[in-house]
Amino acid sequence: MKHRLLLFLSAGHLHAQLMAGGKIAEQHEFANSPEGLEDFTTFLQTAKYPAYLLVDLVEEDFRHETIPHLSGKNRRALLQRKFEQFYRGTVFHLATLLQRQQTGRRDDDILFSALTNPAPIKPWLDIMLAQQTPLAGIYSVPQISTPLVENHPSNHLLLITWERLAGLRQSYFSAHHLQISRLTPIHAGLSYQDAVVKELSRTYQYLKSLSLLPSGQILDVCILCHADDRDLPQAAIPDDAAMRYDFADIEQVAGQLGIGHCFSDSDASQIFLHELAAKPPKASYANAGHRHHFNLWQLRNALNWFSAALLIGSVLWGSATAMHAAAKAGASETLKIETQRILNEARQITSSFPNTHAPAADMKAGVMIIHNLDQYTITPQKILQPVSAILDHFPQIELTQLGWQSDTAATAPDNTRAPDQIQTPTITLNATLQGFDNDYRTALAYLDRFQRELTAGGYQVTVIAKPLDISPSGALADQRETGDKTLDFHLQLALKTTAP
Repeated sequence: MKHRLLLFLSAGHLHAQLMAGGKIAEQHEFANSPEGLEDFTTFLQTAKYPAYLLVDLVEEDFRHETIPHLSGKNRRALLQRKFEQFYRGTVFHLATLLQRQQTGRRDDDILFSALTNPAPIKPWLDIMLAQQTPLAGIYSVPQISTPLVENHPSNHLLLITWERLAGLRQSYFSAHHLQISRLTPIHAGLSYQDAVVKELSRTYQYLKSLSLLPSGQILDVCILCHADDRDLPQAAIPDDAAMRYDFADIEQVAGQLGIGHCFSDSDASQIFLHELAAKPPKASYANAGHRHHFNLWQLRNALNWFSAALLIGSVLWGSATAMHAAAKAGASETLKIETQRILNEARQITSSFPNTHAPAADMKAGVMIIHNLDQYTITPQKILQPVSAILDHFPQIELTQLGWQSDTAATAPDNTRAPDQIQTPTITLNATLQGFDNDYRTALAYLDRFQRELTAGGYQVTVIAKPLDISPSGALADQRETGDKTLDFHLQLALKTTAP
């Protein structure tokens, strides 16, 4: 049964929800206090499942930019410069392609977003990293809201939802693309209905001030709420020719999405959590360091599935062989007679052979040696599992490509009984050093420790490409001027195996 750990973080509170087979198996609440953090640590010690962190915080910023259409390293360098320009104080940032323009240079329209205050996330994230929780990503409620409006007929839509632990969330979509989102905490004494009426006019004026809503355009407002909460805001919202209202029943929306949850109020938290479990977005606020243990978890799963497939194949092959042998059991007497006839013919043919310098016993021994050499092999799990364990000690190395090849080595001299080195399995490893900025000395030292640990693990390490050229003819200054902080390297690993 497939398990997923869903985490919903708001200001001062974390909701943990374990999903099994698409249904809620466990739910836990943790306050942002020393006791709550300690309880969360204890909980993660038993919940070793892929985790998806959904945040709903006031400190989420959105910016629209038009950038040249680039690809590869040039695009990554440009986006990194934008992140440093807009969001220097946080690592939780994201660039989402809205569309490519159809005229002129056909530039890209990009939505830059970030969680500008890392403080509410950091203590929970530190615990997950310390417990080696496989964190798949960090997502925000506006990101998860996009699938809810993809089939809505309006091209200018304001989606209003309420999350009990966070507040009133208002997300504006233009042509079904997220443009901006605001979260308003609902304080004591202010009801959900009053908050909707109060904030709706403010948001409309805010959209007009940013020129996000074209002049004269009617704004469609979709309010996701429970049937019991529909009457009051519907009566209290003033008649405005510039806005058109639509009330979506939260239970009907949940049914359309296949969510089997009973809603007692307008709290849409379960809508977003179930959507996150069903269709997690490809991009998130998590970087490579946050996803390190999740990548290792995926690699271990792939190796386990590969081993299981080999085992099942072996069992099926053995079963087929046994069935074939059973089918031939009835003809065993005929085979014996035929065998005896062939042996007699073989003796007659052998007796006519000329004498040779090699005795028959030596020839038989040679055939047996060749047969034994054919049995030597090495499984991918045996050579890749130590690499996975060593990578676990180096979280600042992000694996980009892993290749496997097993080449037969040269045979031994004629006067030896068997070759000492049977085969030389090799791994090609492409990776990137993360988090060093311009500190190349530390980056090279870090890579050197990685190579030494691989060597200590029984691998022969050959450097194909270094992250930067430190030879006398190298040009470090040129690389710094380009602003390219990507430290890619390419290694070849050879594991020597000897005959038993």
